[in-house]
Amino acid sequence: MPLGKGLFIAGSDTGVGKTMVSAGLTAALRQRGLDAGYLKPVGTEAQCVDGRPVNPDAVFVGRMAELPEPAWRLNPFCLSAPLSPLAAARREGVTLDFGQIVAACRQALDEREFCVIEGAGGVMVPLCEGKLMLDLMAELALPVLVVGRPGLGTINHTLLTMLAARSRGLAVVGFVFSGGGEGVELDPSRHANPALTEEFGGAPYLGALPDMGGGEISPRALRAAAGAWLDIDGLLAALNRATNQG
Repeated sequence: MPLGKGLFIAGSDTGVGKTMVSAGLTAALRQRGLDAGYLKPVGTEAQCVDGRPVNPDAVFVGRMAELPEPAWRLNPFCLSAPLSPLAAARREGVTLDFGQIVAACRQALDEREFCVIEGAGGVMVPLCEGKLMLDLMAELALPVLVVGRPGLGTINHTLLTMLAARSRGLAVVGFVFSGGGEGVELDPSRHANPALTEEFGGAPYLGALPDMGGGEISPRALRAAAGAWLDIDGLLAALNRATNQG
């Protein structure tokens, strides 16, 4: 299964469900026998876990995908303020080193057969001095899976995210929607959004995870949901194509 070394999960915005998708994909790939890992290289909104600052997303994915690493290994750089990484770092008077962030990503990619790397916020979020999240994506040169909301406005945000990734030579292997929150079932746009985004984005629609209830879900339930609602086979085929073309 020559998939390459990993996949970058990019959000069309913050809070769109990247973490739930990352957890579901990592768990589903591990269930298929792939030595899949996960990394959120930089996070904010830190909580203290075993005496270290860790983003809650990394704690969640570690639990859902039943990963053996301690939470801090899944999120090596974390800041306290609920801001973009650069804004949080400036508030705390610390400097995030781009080279160290890239090195942490490459180490995670080397340690596993395959690694799911989750960004923070959207692709144009300021990451560190002079660098956006998109710069990290370009440096790693991994295939990109875009995660967006299912409702009104998602076409614009998802297409812009694809455009930004492709502007740096990155392969967009597909897009998925996640959650949507209260009222999404009443949003008439959600029925047309997948097909229109696929039509204008030139990347396959690979499914949509429903609202899973966050911390109340079990690893088993999330694995089942990922298998039922996401096109894992389609993603694997797209990753193979991207690897062969690269």
